[in-house]
Amino acid sequence: MASLCLEAQNTTPKIYFIYNASGTIGGEISYLYGKYFQNQRCELCDITHSSVSAKPEWKAWISSLNCENYVLHTNEAEEIGIDFSDFVLPVVLVERGNGLEELISKKDMAQSGKGVDAFSQLFLKKLNDFGLDLSKLHFLTTNQIEPAVCASGV
Repeated sequence: MASLCLEAQNTTPKIYFIYNASGTIGGEISYLYGKYFQNQRCELCDITHSSVSAKPEWKAWISSLNCENYVLHTNEAEEIGIDFSDFVLPVVLVERGNGLEELISKKDMAQSGKGVDAFSQLFLKKLNDFGLDLSKLHFLTTNQIEPAVCASGV
């Protein structure tokens, strides 16, 4: 069981969606000021949010993904130790056990437009380009392996 746990940890990719904005109150105010008064953009924000809140279709899509994923502001990414300094934000990164790789760039997002459907098609295309099949991106459930086995390495 322990080797199965280690194998799962090493082969299951993690996907990080990182906004070009801090999730703090000051960061949100700064983002809104930049958006409305300085024509600054966060392409991922445009895809995931309407003018008031997260788009329902984004919430449905992101929750339906069959892979480990994190939607993070810059401060949240830093808090969990994600070093995104080599990438232009916003960005979608994939971690497959050999460091972070850019899955979807800011430019890709801008070209896909502001729609969740177009973005989801881009996401699937990029996964395919990386040789990742979303239908195979899944986790061992607690019915298949006990969490204590992974945590203890036994």
